[in-house]
Amino acid sequence: MTAESARTTTAGAIPTEDAILSQDQGEVHDPIHGVSYSFRHEGGNLWVYTWLEDRGHLPEHYHPSLDEHWEALDGSVDVKLDGTWRELTPADGPIHVARGARHELRNKSGRAARLRTRVTPAGRLEEFLTESARAAREGLYNARNLPTGFRGATWIAEFALRFQDETVMTSPPPALQRAVLPLLARFARSS
Repeated sequence: MTAESARTTTAGAIPTEDAILSQDQGEVHDPIHGVSYSFRHEGGNLWVYTWLEDRGHLPEHYHPSLDEHWEALDGSVDVKLDGTWRELTPADGPIHVARGARHELRNKSGRAARLRTRVTPAGRLEEFLTESARAAREGLYNARNLPTGFRGATWIAEFALRFQDETVMTSPPPALQRAVLPLLARFARSS
């Protein structure tokens, strides 16, 4: 089943989890981090379905106002939660990533992994992931989340400031981001 057919199984219907998971990859692809996503809303929650390619990596970040429950559905990934790495497999069930907890995922298993995350409240995480994937496809930043040019720098400044209440990347360090990003965003608006 393709991503398009999963989105439009019935006119106006939201795809089921089974329809989403029958896909080979998610609807939104980020080539920088080797990941793709699909999304499903349920009440005030967001379900994020993640396909993490072998050698895929979600850089360290934290959510000041969102809780996540990560679960491996197929394959295994390494999860760093508050500085400690551990393997996450389907047998482990969901792990809770509390608001403010720094976390990172990487896949060194030799094959793709599929994961599911319940995000509460849903917030704007779907918009964040979709826009950052688009910027990755456009080459605006690199795997260390650093801009690849002026256009990338101005995009990162505006993007990071817009989502700072929900998602904060830890590279470059948040203290540096707080000092530099507002200045860069102001400069970009004036040019």
